[in-house]
Amino acid sequence: MDFGAYNSVMTTSQTLPWKRLLAEAVAIVLSILLAFAIDAWWEDRSDRHAEQLLLQRLKADFTEIQSAILMIEAEHRESSAACVALMSIPEGSQVPSTPEYDRMVALVFLTSRTFNPGMGAVAAFLSSEGAKLVDNQPLANLLLSWSGLVEDLQEEDIFLQQGLALRWIPFLKSRVNIGPYLAVYPEMNVGLPAHIAQPQPRRPLIADAELVNNVLDRYKLQQIALRDIGHVIHAVDEILRLLEGDIEVRF
Repeated sequence: MDFGAYNSVMTTSQTLPWKRLLAEAVAIVLSILLAFAIDAWWEDRSDRHAEQLLLQRLKADFTEIQSAILMIEAEHRESSAACVALMSIPEGSQVPSTPEYDRMVALVFLTSRTFNPGMGAVAAFLSSEGAKLVDNQPLANLLLSWSGLVEDLQEEDIFLQQGLALRWIPFLKSRVNIGPYLAVYPEMNVGLPAHIAQPQPRRPLIADAELVNNVLDRYKLQQIALRDIGHVIHAVDEILRLLEGDIEVRF
């Protein structure tokens, strides 16, 4: 055995600064872990900021949608009430030529407000990145079902618009001059000559079986539309409630 070489190795081993080397190794590991932690913190911070921006956009959109859908619901309820009032007129009697009844006839036979909400923020949510940002599961579920609710209501809008175009407007035109009924809507009445908007004498609108059947069909579609509007209103209210709570918690 070469005791000289052995003693040289032992001497070298004893002179290595093990404590310093261990401290440096620990420092390197800690610096790597710290770098990972900083990256994760920064990424989480960026995600939270992006989520808050999306939530704020959603809140702004759904606040506008809430106002619009409540206005649409009010008009649909007014149309339903107008249907009931017109069906209550005794058969063979004349529909009164008053502003109140003119508006009822116009609501039933000439118009129907449609629901076309802006989908910008919802579209951002439905994108792959947007859906990952919202971690409130009940809110995410409602946003995912939103398009289906809108489509259901818009299907009823289509049925009503088809009824207007193919049946109710042609029916009213076959009975009377529709000018006085258009005149109850200022946006439709712009530029109408006086003899069209208020002809004298006016042809009477008679509440016969054909009129009642037309009104009844409109009433049935109104009730279906109101049912779907109720679902949309409930969803909007719940979405706004969850958005407000989530935004308050995060800030």
